[in-house]
Amino acid sequence: MLGGEQNERVARPILVSDIKAGNRPSLPLSQPINNTDWLKVAAIILVSIDHTGYFFIENAQWWSVFGRLAAPVFFFLMGFAQSRKIPFRWIILGVFLTLLDSWNNEWAWVAPNILLSFALIRFVRPYVQISAQKYGWGAFIFFHGVLIALIPFAGNIADYGAEGWLWALFGFYQRTYVNSVSNAKSYDAEGNTTHLLAGNINAMRFLSCLTTALAYLWAEQLEYNFAEIHLAVFIFTVGVLCIVLCVFRRTPSGIQPPIIIATSLRFVSRYTLEIYAIQLAGFEIITLLFPDLAA
Repeated sequence: MLGGEQNERVARPILVSDIKAGNRPSLPLSQPINNTDWLKVAAIILVSIDHTGYFFIENAQWWSVFGRLAAPVFFFLMGFAQSRKIPFRWIILGVFLTLLDSWNNEWAWVAPNILLSFALIRFVRPYVQISAQKYGWGAFIFFHGVLIALIPFAGNIADYGAEGWLWALFGFYQRTYVNSVSNAKSYDAEGNTTHLLAGNINAMRFLSCLTTALAYLWAEQLEYNFAEIHLAVFIFTVGVLCIVLCVFRRTPSGIQPPIIIATSLRFVSRYTLEIYAIQLAGFEIITLLFPDLAA
């Protein structure tokens, strides 16, 4: 009977209500799943859909409709994250995947892999933050104006072109808004009632979201020429994604799966970009070795 109670307690998932209430389980349990974990797992599933359609399906518009939602998530998280560390493996994998893609296209020029864009975003983010804090709306207009102007040209020099960077910029403003709300609450506790900063950032992040979504829809329609039904679904799904990203916080999720599933989710979340690289390299090599399988 005692052994059964212990097993039941170990198998019980952590509840967010337990964490907020300060209830500590008597047995050590793993760290709870947060919203970032779910977002990354969803993104890598969408990447699989996108790559499968791109490499192996001839009429793959439905695959592209859903698969094209993956990159915005990754770019958004790059802008949202405050880490300045650039893992060297991103650069190595990015160069390798770029060369592999070029090889698969008879050594034609291809846009450098998305991992190299992620590394560059990590590098420039602190400077964007300094400019945004110093110049406010002026920096906001400048950043978005330049990126929108580059959309027709940037696709050849960066994976996902300037649209990807717009998603990262939206992620930056979303994180800035989240931080400003947190700071405003702490000021309120001291008797300060001003919400000017949070209000400005709130307007910026909504405008950034709208601008980014419209630019992305425009660029993807130019590239894929979606039929009406596909375009309608794509617009709807991008809208849903924008809502999800606008409410995104890096906090424990309200849905906590059993520990064995949570462990798998955390693994996928931690190594999402490595999984992406292995999958993409595998698909490239398969189409090189078995060209009849390629779309």
